[in-house]
Amino acid sequence: MIWHLGYSASKSAAAFTASYGEFQRVANQEDPSYQVKGALTDGFDSTTSSMRTLFPGARLGNCLRHALNKLPDKLIGLAAPVRQGLRAKFHTVLHRCRQRTSLRVVALGQRLRRFADHISHTVGEDHGKRVRNWFRDKKVGWYAVLEDPQMPAMSTVLDQAHNAIDRKLFMMKGFHHPGGSQTVFLTGLAHLYNLIPYQRRALHAGLCGVEVEGGRVPTSDWMLNLQILTSGGYQCAAETPHH
Repeated sequence: MIWHLGYSASKSAAAFTASYGEFQRVANQEDPSYQVKGALTDGFDSTTSSMRTLFPGARLGNCLRHALNKLPDKLIGLAAPVRQGLRAKFHTVLHRCRQRTSLRVVALGQRLRRFADHISHTVGEDHGKRVRNWFRDKKVGWYAVLEDPQMPAMSTVLDQAHNAIDRKLFMMKGFHHPGGSQTVFLTGLAHLYNLIPYQRRALHAGLCGVEVEGGRVPTSDWMLNLQILTSGGYQCAAETPHH
């Protein structure tokens, strides 16, 4: 079952409880004996709090796919190939624990400690400490996945695609009303894409799209450029002749 959170007014636990409560109400209309036995989340506090309120007997686990996707974000400042290599090792850790037929939780705890030590030794203690703290916060949810063979280890491909689409739609929600304008949204998005500099490892590091295409911007501050070039207050003077 894939739950759609809908257009929640906020990301608070109370708002999520009301939204998930709608699912609970409709499910009970179809089958009064329906009970949620288990659910996967990304570990977001409001989500887990609301589910524990509505489904106190359900087993809540943290999606292992989310764990794989989040690990590179914890390795701040490392080159992309290094982060992806460590992600691959982390995938091996989770996969081998899932393949075990017994003591899966114990095995995962041991492997997580060794993996954090490996990060400390290879890329620095600061990274190792950050990953250890993250493991400490999330491992209970990962243990819940491995404790029950009937629990799925990760969200389905359909659910992942749904989430990707939903994030795109979320960015446009503010313009899906009578007073909104998708044209304004897309124009603003184009301004941002044209003026935000490329990251430091990019081919055109430090330059924005306008500069890469041979254009000139009024200042070295991209935010100030955005304000100037979208306000109508900047007039581009003709280039001084070179003769």
